[in-house]
Amino acid sequence: MQLAEELLLLLTDDETGRMSVPERVLDLAVAGGALSELGAIERVRVVDEDEHVVGSLGEPIQAGRLVIDDEMTHDADPVLDGALETFRGMQGRKLSNVLPIMGRSLYPVLHRDLEAKGVLRREAPTRQSMIPSTTWVAVDSSHEDSVRTHLADVLLHDAEPDDRARHLIGLLHAIGALTVAMPELEDDRERALQTALEVRSLTDVHGPCGRVLAAIDELTKGRA
Repeated sequence: MQLAEELLLLLTDDETGRMSVPERVLDLAVAGGALSELGAIERVRVVDEDEHVVGSLGEPIQAGRLVIDDEMTHDADPVLDGALETFRGMQGRKLSNVLPIMGRSLYPVLHRDLEAKGVLRREAPTRQSMIPSTTWVAVDSSHEDSVRTHLADVLLHDAEPDDRARHLIGLLHAIGALTVAMPELEDDRERALQTALEVRSLTDVHGPCGRVLAAIDELTKGRA
């Protein structure tokens, strides 16, 4: 399962099928997860100083911004393929402009993929609803539960984070939703947030994943 999918699950109420954070925040989470995943597998990279790379509109891309590395390949995946398709048309733009648009575009593919995997079930809005909206209720929470258990072990019990936990914790901290995603951390909130900062510091600030976190910080004003 991709980081974007795990973040969507962590930030969706299993029983009501409604998001636990404002949509604009969830946009950043899922887009940040997708780009971080692509950075981790080296499908996107940071433009070096004195490197000439052309953007989607034919303009030179500034050093420090992200571009697709077409010399690298990855296994076909609907989430990553969808993220790449969106990003290809926006290469060279500031990530703070890319992330909200990418996040919004990813919801359909994320929900379709999770439904196909038997993880979520679509529930159409009832006719009695004053504000009709589709919800996505949990069917199989086993993967989400295992992710939650590992994250809690890292944040509260000094377990060593694997790479996925590091990315998830960094992204949840950046959007200010760590305890929203995991209410079980509230009893030891201060320790959890401090550990999250320490885990996040393991990410290279100059690499693709670090650039994603920095862009989210810019958009959220560094809420924790």
